[in-house]
Amino acid sequence: MEPTSSNGPEPADIRRQVTRGHRLVVHVDPAADMPAVTAAARALRTALPADLVVIASPTVAGGGPGLTVLRLVAEEEARELRPALDRLIAEFRQVSGSLVARLRAEVLPAHDRGAEYPDEVRALDGTWDVHLHGDHCRFENPASGETVEASIDDPDAIDPYFLLLFARTSGRHRAVHDACLEGFHDMCRLLDLAGVDTG
Repeated sequence: MEPTSSNGPEPADIRRQVTRGHRLVVHVDPAADMPAVTAAARALRTALPADLVVIASPTVAGGGPGLTVLRLVAEEEARELRPALDRLIAEFRQVSGSLVARLRAEVLPAHDRGAEYPDEVRALDGTWDVHLHGDHCRFENPASGETVEASIDDPDAIDPYFLLLFARTSGRHRAVHDACLEGFHDMCRLLDLAGVDTG
């Protein structure tokens, strides 16, 4: 990842330079505050195609504030991945729903009374460690390493980070996981292009 000068490259140059997995860092005026850096990111973003995202940061490689430009999954690749993404979402919702149902039956009654509660549930032919935090629960299967972060109130809810975590730890959704070179940002784009509500 090569930092550029504070003048920065032209949008046409950025389109050519930024490829999948290779970011571009654009330094801005070191005296710029975050509102100015954010405004610069918005301005640059409007001059770039939809598969390029611009992130404003108070500190980038080489020091000082700057912009990081990423190339995300292309529309054509997203279309090709759509069946795999649909399978990932369906499986996540099925597993999440099963785990939250066990949580509600076995853990939450004691938790809600302030009593000691079990720190694991049995579901889906395995034992899952339970880590409650706020309105979410992180379920971890120590035998397989599979991890499901689920909304207790709405286990069907899709969060890009949680879905990517499930894809990675389940080992059953390599195509989608491997397409997310830019992690969360690529998953957000896949879900957006598929019209999936991420609330």
